[in-house]
Amino acid sequence: MSQLKVNSIVPKDGLPGGANGGIIQIVQSVKTDTFSSVGAGSSFVDVTGLTVAITPSSSSNKVMIIPSVNMAANSGHRHGFKIVRVVGGSTTDIFIGDANSDNSRVTVFQGNVPTNANSYHYSPLCLDSPATTSAVTYKIQIKGESNSTDIFINRPQSTNTGSDFFRGVCTMTAMEVTV
Repeated sequence: MSQLKVNSIVPKDGLPGGANGGIIQIVQSVKTDTFSSVGAGSSFVDVTGLTVAITPSSSSNKVMIIPSVNMAANSGHRHGFKIVRVVGGSTTDIFIGDANSDNSRVTVFQGNVPTNANSYHYSPLCLDSPATTSAVTYKIQIKGESNSTDIFINRPQSTNTGSDFFRGVCTMTAMEVTV
């Protein structure tokens, strides 16, 4: 069996003027089961199975993170999630809002949820600069507005069954890119 391994492919006449960049590698995790966190308002909680690991080939390359998250909360409660980068023993919150008083700093959030059957889909594109060639793990952490907030992944709060109720899938995609 033959294999061709290259770091990049450039057209024989070179790149067009002003062009640069490319995708080096893509990794993805898929979460098809559900997850819930009861009383998820006191602190951020890791979503089990919603992580992706990538090892950049150059410390000058960037990583495009694309979380795709189906999320719901109790009726009338706010909720959100943030993206966290883990390198070795060091954890860093990335792509979060500016500090303001005691507001929770998150990547995305939903205001007061009108009903228990509502679920929302979030898919922000985030370009990170981890500046390392060590393994990098990206994960999602969720939080509600108070200790009475229950948060649900891949399903609405309602536990009803039948064709009128749905289950979803979440993914975490990481792409190493040169710019």
